[in-house]
Amino acid sequence: MKRKVALYDFDKTVVNCESIVELYKYAYKNKKINIFKNLWKLAVAYIKSKLNSDFEIMKNQMVSVIKYLTEDDLQDFVTNYLYPKFFFSEFEDEFSSYDEDTIKILCSASATNYLIYVGELFPFDYIIGTDLDEDYKLCRGNNKKDVKVKNIEEILKRDGYEIDYENSLAYSDSYKDDKYMLRMVKNRFLINSGVNKRGYINLSWHTNK
Repeated sequence: MKRKVALYDFDKTVVNCESIVELYKYAYKNKKINIFKNLWKLAVAYIKSKLNSDFEIMKNQMVSVIKYLTEDDLQDFVTNYLYPKFFFSEFEDEFSSYDEDTIKILCSASATNYLIYVGELFPFDYIIGTDLDEDYKLCRGNNKKDVKVKNIEEILKRDGYEIDYENSLAYSDSYKDDKYMLRMVKNRFLINSGVNKRGYINLSWHTNK
């Protein structure tokens, strides 16, 4: 069944920040981590990832901060830390304008562990993030670039849906990383981006909080 779909990246698209950076700030502010020890580990992981040409080494270290936080912490991070000051007002307006038949998908490289709590603020039909195993390491790869397309197609096919290309929309701040996802629909929007491409509409979004 063909359905209108609205696809959203998260960092710098729904929120005006890099959420993993803010998660470290939140963890430090709430005395969950030693920031200097964690910065050192990140620096070592960065060097290893460069030497091995494997970004997953860096990504695993980045998301490891989640193991120091409870589910209540992660929920609080999204609803009481991110939401009051980082969500774009224009995103909220766009999201509230969709009719019931529009399938709304949040698809991000951010960790699913905290993305799921965005669904308590905005009723996305699907939230697709980077999944972590019980040791807080990537278990299905980094949900980025063409991996996003694969994951979106899989979940829609599973539920018997097909994207209505002509009427569907996609939003991201990054043409480089998200051109794969954006090309799944006709109506493509770049948020606060300096890139200008034919077939893409540039939008300026703001936070008014």
